[in-house]
Order: sequence, then C-alpha cells, then structure tokens
Amino acid sequence: MIRVLLADDHPLVRTGFRAVLAGADGMGLVGEAADGNETQRLARELQPDVLLLDVSMPGPPVVDTIRAVQRDAPRTRILILTAYQDPGLVRGLLSAGVAGYILKDEPNAAVVEAVRVVGNGGSWLSPAILVQLARPRLGQAACLPRPKLTEVESAILRLLIDGKGDQEIGSALGMSERTVRRHLRSIYDRLGAVSRVEAAVHAIQLGVVVTPPIG
Repeated sequence: MIRVLLADDHPLVRTGFRAVLAGADGMGLVGEAADGNETQRLARELQPDVLLLDVSMPGPPVVDTIRAVQRDAPRTRILILTAYQDPGLVRGLLSAGVAGYILKDEPNAAVVEAVRVVGNGGSWLSPAILVQLARPRLGQAACLPRPKLTEVESAILRLLIDGKGDQEIGSALGMSERTVRRHLRSIYDRLGAVSRVEAAVHAIQLGVVVTPPIG
C-alpha cells in the first residue's frame, strides 16, 4: 500500500484528488494539508510514502517545505502537482530533489500512475514538461551520435515519454514489468541516463524518439 499525503490549499482540488486516490488500487490517502507549515508537520508525523505537493500555498516557500520533508521524513518521495509549466521552476525543483512533476490537467489515470511510479522508487514528468526541458539543447544535441536502440527499446521509450509506467508499458507490449525494467536498464546505459526522467529528456534531445511539438 502506497501511503499518500496530499498538500494543496484549494479545497475543491483536494476533494477531486481525494476521489481519484480513493478509487485507485494499492494506495491510500493518509492526510491532507492546506499550507506549507501543515504539510511539514503532517509529513513528519505520518511519514507517508508519497507527498503530492502543490508549489503555491500559504506558508513557507515550497523549497523550504521540500527540505524540511527531506530532513524529517527522508523516506517520503515528493511528487509536485501543479499547473505551472515554467522550465526554470521544474529544473529548480528537480535539483532540490523531488521525484516527479505532474500537471493538474493530466488525466486521473496519469496521476495515479505517477503516484505509483514515484512510490515504487521511480521518477515521473508530464510529457509536456519533458519536451520543454529538452528544447534548450536540441540544437547542440543534433550533432551528437545517436545511440542505437532495438525496436523494443524504442517502443518502450515512446511509451515512457508518453507518461506510461512500467505496468502500462508491459501491458502495451505484452511483457512483464520485470522485463520492462531490464530493458530500461539497457536504455539508461545507452543514453547515459540514471533515471526515467533523464532517459526521456536525453532521447528527445538526441532525436532518438521523435515527439510532436507542444505549445
């Protein structure tokens, strides 16, 4: 069971995501917070597996909350849930150590999968954010050699960039989650990546996987 703490200052948002999480197998909502101070206190007391954290709430800055949670609840993985798509903000929060960044307009199934992936130790970024992060280096990367991937590896990468988790990738390609993870390790090695996020960004930058423009 993945234990989730939801932090957002808008009651309607919390109501919506409470319903989403209630209908998901293998996870449960253990607490809700409406500001940064309450988030820090509940994270310390509840020690959740995943903190779904809005970036704009009353109280201390979000980076201070992230640091407090990392200090007081070191096993809690932080998944940013927000409407903001600014690449600079995303990079700053990733550098601060969050495990994922998902937009509030994503389908409910994507939110559930993001919580599942992050709760199981993975990383997650919304596809729109992935493309934005890759854009600044697209010109530089064009002259770099493209790593050779198998057809299966390329298919897995496309699904990963679409925001699919290991279970969904396996179902789509007719393989077990263990096999998906084995292929992912090979993909990481070929792309010089250490996570799902890096693999997706590098793949886009190197032109290994073609994605439609966003925005």
